[in-house]
Amino acid sequence: MRNLITTLALLFGLSAFASPALAQDDIDSLVSELTKLRDDAEPELVQKLAEIGTRDAMESLLELYGKMGSIYMRREIVRGLARFDGVTDAQQPALQKIMDVATTAKERELREGALAALGTCKELGKEFLVMIVESSAQDDIREEALRLHVEQASGEDSAWYTKLFEKQPELVGAKKKSTKKGKARKKKDGEGAEGEKRVHQLQGVREIAFGQIVRGMDDAAVIKVFEEDRSQDIRLLALDDLQRRGAKDVEKLAREVFERIDGRGTDRAHAARVLADIEGPRIASEFVDLAKKRDVTPDVMRRVMADVLAEMKDEGVNKLVSKMIGRGKPHEKVFALRAARNISDPKLIKKIRKGLKDKDRNVVIMTAELLGARKDREALDTMEKIISKSKDEELVAQVVDAMSEIHDGTNEWVDKLKGYVGGESREMRNAALIQLGSLENTAHIPMLVENLAHTDWSTRFAALKGLQGMRKKEAIGPIIERMSEEYGRMLHEFADVLWALTGQPYRTRAQAWKGWWEKEGESFAVISESDLDKRAQEEEDRRLRMVSNVEFFGIRIVSHRVIFIIDISGSMLENLRGEYVGQSGEARIDVAKRELAKCVEGLDANALFNMVTFSTGVTSWLDTGIAGSNEKTREEALGYIDRLGANGGTNLYGAVQAAFEDPDVDTIFVLSDGEPTVGDVTDPFRIREDVKRWNEHRGIEIHTIAVGGALQVLEWLAEDSGGTHVKFH
Repeated sequence: MRNLITTLALLFGLSAFASPALAQDDIDSLVSELTKLRDDAEPELVQKLAEIGTRDAMESLLELYGKMGSIYMRREIVRGLARFDGVTDAQQPALQKIMDVATTAKERELREGALAALGTCKELGKEFLVMIVESSAQDDIREEALRLHVEQASGEDSAWYTKLFEKQPELVGAKKKSTKKGKARKKKDGEGAEGEKRVHQLQGVREIAFGQIVRGMDDAAVIKVFEEDRSQDIRLLALDDLQRRGAKDVEKLAREVFERIDGRGTDRAHAARVLADIEGPRIASEFVDLAKKRDVTPDVMRRVMADVLAEMKDEGVNKLVSKMIGRGKPHEKVFALRAARNISDPKLIKKIRKGLKDKDRNVVIMTAELLGARKDREALDTMEKIISKSKDEELVAQVVDAMSEIHDGTNEWVDKLKGYVGGESREMRNAALIQLGSLENTAHIPMLVENLAHTDWSTRFAALKGLQGMRKKEAIGPIIERMSEEYGRMLHEFADVLWALTGQPYRTRAQAWKGWWEKEGESFAVISESDLDKRAQEEEDRRLRMVSNVEFFGIRIVSHRVIFIIDISGSMLENLRGEYVGQSGEARIDVAKRELAKCVEGLDANALFNMVTFSTGVTSWLDTGIAGSNEKTREEALGYIDRLGANGGTNLYGAVQAAFEDPDVDTIFVLSDGEPTVGDVTDPFRIREDVKRWNEHRGIEIHTIAVGGALQVLEWLAEDSGGTHVKFH
């Protein structure tokens, strides 16, 4: 009978069927088990407790949350609390706890998990998402809450979205405390318990809200937004919608953006695409003329215009572009080559080949890339000469990549790649290993395995990734054998590759991998991609059960070869937004110094690190190399951090370039608050392209922190390298 009642309770909600005593017995049993096992408990226990569906069960989950140490189990409790949505006497406190976790938890995974849980709550979820959007929570949390709200949006939400979009005076949240007279006591410096919290209007929130209401606006209203809004991103959204609806003024408005010399390059590039859609091939000559003007045309705009011309595949446009090949300054030649990538005229190909002998490295690289994509075998002899004579390692590596496309895995080329692996040039060696790994021929697995023990970490990384790409059983044993020699980021890279090949859960435990391989290796087959996808969530769950590592602005640091790049330009003296009304936030430089000092203090004893600071110039804590983390070096580093001041311009390019000169670094953190203003390169897109090229055969992870603003170049650097980008306000 008891089993029948339990089954019915799970099907229809226990509170409607079971006696209070029966429910309490089950609650007590599950709470006892969860309290005993804590972070070793299985998540099913949490879900069973949540399925009971009573107020007492919900309150038990609230109490258990504070007893769990791992991100994983706390996240499971949050998910369990979401099941109380719709349970009359329990939903309010349950969802309140989820909201509190989403807005205050230190761990990013917990905040994201709590938001996702609210997104599943169909009864009260939207109400709590509204509260988060209107709260003083971190910017990214408020923006994600609005995105989740949009997924459940209905017509009745339009008024709220309109309110979010329209420019409002600063909102003020609830008071922390009141005096006896009912007035909030003015917050003194250094206090955090009293006062009124600020709720800042966010451009990201306005953009999402505008996207929800724009289709209900008439042309005149959208045009007014374009003409009057101070957010360029919102203006572009308005422009796109006007183009979608075929508004008569869209061409004129697009030209305003396109022709604005002091505008952002990405905005002008966006407008170029809009104009090309409207005008077609007629705009080609204007694009060409503008591409020639180095000083007024940002690199990103020049690239987009070239891509647009190539995509047109128009005979007249192709003739215009063909005339440019090999002529003009380097940036004009690169533009023409990119715009000509879809032209198949044999005479033009012959003309393009001459670019391999150009004096400018960017022209040579673009030419090699274009000829490689065309599999132009007649270019091979000239490419061979570049490899044998050029001292530019990055250029040579790019040519190796192009030749690999042309040869397409021939035995002759594989032999040459093996020869390049034995050379002194790191870039060529790594490029050759990457190319060998892209081939299906297993005969060169021993060479990849051999380089797992190379003294240069980036070469080991290239060999490791090559073996991963081949997905052959013969690679697993050697990877496991080498794993015990690795540490820091490379240890985690080895663990990731082994998991990708096997789906086994042993992570960084080298001895556990050895034991498993000795037992299972003989009969084991590499896991299929589909089966691996099924186990991906299991792997993420295991990761979240681990104890947290040291962090820098919430980004976990697993590397033992890390460089911190810190902006100390004059703008870093500016204050962040104040948390409370009437209070300024901390100076950006002070926040950076505090977080950096905390990070240095927490680094593993055998970690290697350095710090690069930049303003108008670039300075390193250590002139060469990276130091081991011990008591003496940490003390010296903390003294260096304490003495940092701020002044001058923003030489981001020089700072990243300096970090890349270190052969040992495998992870870089970049913290900055403003767009580049000085240095050899200040164009954000060109910085992106250069760093991407420097890193193509290195594999350095770049994590970025934008302090006090949203910097697209930092987002790009993180995105291109597989790193994490954080906005801190």
